[in-house]
Amino acid sequence: MRPALKEKWALVVGPVAILLLWEILSRTGIVRATFFPPPTKIIERSVIVFDPASGLGGDIIATVLRVLVTILLAIVLGVAIGIAITASQWLERGTNTMLAFLYPIPGVLFFPFLTFLLGRTEAAIILTALVTPLIVVILYTVAGVRTIDRTLMEVADNYGSRGIRRFFSVLVPGALPSIVTGIRVALGFTLIAVIAIEMVGASNGLGQFLWANWQILRVTDMYVALLIIAVLGLLSSVGFDAVADRLLPWRRDVKGAQV
Repeated sequence: MRPALKEKWALVVGPVAILLLWEILSRTGIVRATFFPPPTKIIERSVIVFDPASGLGGDIIATVLRVLVTILLAIVLGVAIGIAITASQWLERGTNTMLAFLYPIPGVLFFPFLTFLLGRTEAAIILTALVTPLIVVILYTVAGVRTIDRTLMEVADNYGSRGIRRFFSVLVPGALPSIVTGIRVALGFTLIAVIAIEMVGASNGLGQFLWANWQILRVTDMYVALLIIAVLGLLSSVGFDAVADRLLPWRRDVKGAQV
């Protein structure tokens, strides 16, 4: 029990200390409460989530749906493309060069170009948010395939494993540890991308809610949106780890050994 309690305490002590310091600085006037309201006031104001007039509940649903659609597309397309390009060294090198060129570009910068083709539509938002997580999943999938034991590949060849059977029976299971890591990284990028795009190109969502309240200096509501975004990030991380531990049971043994 002691190691488990120690680990959980280490996770909360930092955020609690920061929030306590923020509360003290705001209450004492050292920082302006107008722009940095005390965390207790932000938590009290969080009841607007349940207020239909605020529209925040609908914004949360819109953001969550966009994140889910984007990460699912990134997983399906990224794994398929990542495995497909490993079939040819020439294709893999060419694709890696293109991905290396695109990866440093913030995904939100693709939004204006997509609006030329699709307008300010939901499809443009999803495709823009998809750019970075898709690249991440592809790169991790390729790395995972390259770590598969060559002996295992030769055995699969000897037993006539080809096409779809080879894809699902050899390549995906063999690359799964790296794919899972890539999905976890991509999930964080997805939430960041969706929020950023909502701020500049969506009519709803947490990003739009945050930006609209910043423009009219409704600061406390803006911090409520930030709080909800942080909670979504935490829940997605914890939830994904729980699912990954079920898919890859040895992850728990590795984490336990590290503790």
